[in-house]
Amino acid sequence: MTAILGFCGASGSGKTQLLAGVVEILTARGLRVGVIKHHGHGPALPRPAEDAGKDTTRLAEAGAVRVALVHAGGLRLEAADLGGDAPRALAQRLMPDLDLVLVEGFKTAALDKIEVVAPGRAPLLPPGGRLLALTRRGGGPGEAGLPVLDADRPQAVAEFVLSVLTPAAPPLARVWLDGVELELNHFVQSFLGETLRGMVGQLKGGQNAKSGLLEVRLG
Repeated sequence: MTAILGFCGASGSGKTQLLAGVVEILTARGLRVGVIKHHGHGPALPRPAEDAGKDTTRLAEAGAVRVALVHAGGLRLEAADLGGDAPRALAQRLMPDLDLVLVEGFKTAALDKIEVVAPGRAPLLPPGGRLLALTRRGGGPGEAGLPVLDADRPQAVAEFVLSVLTPAAPPLARVWLDGVELELNHFVQSFLGETLRGMVGQLKGGQNAKSGLLEVRLG
């Protein structure tokens, strides 16, 4: 399932600028990143003059709740009410092959998010829940138990995004000697895990193991 993370904040807080920097950095790291942006301010997106009288415009003006236009340049979706679960549904439907989808806006959506706070302003969202961090120009001390990232350093924000979306890898093998667990580096874990997994797989019931973790106790 594609990972998804939101960036929200008041209009003019710098969400798009920060998001563009984060996308550039994550893309350079080899991730395939998609973006879903919520245009939630003012009237519907202005349509170019050449759209006047076109089928999509006529359908929207006729009262259609949602109208999508798919073309070689991308997709435009106009909707009266996308709902709180819309970004996740859109990501699963339109971008399931990507590594990560970043969402701009949708501050009330049920997904983990980072709030971009404008200089001199208070955060819009209360702490807790799905709010993971705040960003401010220049950074700052933690607020309400949340880390405050530097909005002028998209590299730092990108690293935070990666830390959130990349959980620590579980051990592949654990070994105890005389009741004391030995410290294994990743290479030894991998070697023991693959070697013993091949051996155990030949034993009766070994093919039905549901966990990839192998534990060995000696003494």
